[in-house]
Amino acid sequence: MVTPVFDPTTTSLAERIYADLLRNAVSVSDTGVHVATDPKNIAKMSFSLATSFREVERELNAENLPKNQDFKLNASDMAAWSKTP
Repeated sequence: MVTPVFDPTTTSLAERIYADLLRNAVSVSDTGVHVATDPKNIAKMSFSLATSFREVERELNAENLPKNQDFKLNASDMAAWSKTP
């Protein structure tokens, strides 16, 4: 099985961004439809924006992850906490 180049969540976000950007780039009149920007450029921009958004999201989430993941807690450690001095 071939792994997709982009994360599916990034692709999904890029699709939503693309739809919004394209909606703003299209003008419909009585004489026809005019697209102000090349749709391929809008697609590239959408993926770029989605990738940037996911990178920032990962950075912000990393700040909230535990920093001491190698910490080991044993039953004897908990017993020591409950001892009275």
